[in-house]
Amino acid sequence: MGMARPLRLAVFLLLAGLACGQGLGEPLGADWTAISEEPQATGTAPGPLGERPPLEGLLGPLPEGYQGFSLSVRLLLWSVPWTFAGALGGLVAADPFWWGFWLTNALWASVDGAIALVGLLSPEPDRAWLRDILYLNAALDLLYIAGGLWLASKGEARLQGAGWAVVLQGGWLLLFDLYHAVPLGE
Repeated sequence: MGMARPLRLAVFLLLAGLACGQGLGEPLGADWTAISEEPQATGTAPGPLGERPPLEGLLGPLPEGYQGFSLSVRLLLWSVPWTFAGALGGLVAADPFWWGFWLTNALWASVDGAIALVGLLSPEPDRAWLRDILYLNAALDLLYIAGGLWLASKGEARLQGAGWAVVLQGGWLLLFDLYHAVPLGE
């Protein structure tokens, strides 16, 4: 099947996922339960009881009182398309390299999605704790990238594909974690 078809499929699915995410700009509404009735450690309450900020606000700078929630939404916007793209790519890939690449992406992104869902359902974390966790995750991301490069150096095509998938996912998570941790330190 060659390299071009799975790559075109990945680009298509990634763009389709991003396009679908653009339609989610409506406020989530009052049917969501409040994050917490208590004021946050930052000194501000999360907003009126039962409301969440609109999605547009979650995609810009992290809104005060909603850092954990907006991080979870952003992580879902990455993980859901990659889970489906990886699963579909793995199903249609005949080459062992691409089979390993796509299925590892699906597995990795589904774990990211599970973490994001836990974040959506959890109380809003303290700002300093969230920053520390993001920096710890950034350090772990470096280990993921190193492990992915090690796998990619192996002779078996399936392991090479899996290794490059880990490098891709770990590299993106490194950028994601640092992008969100640095402003929390201010």
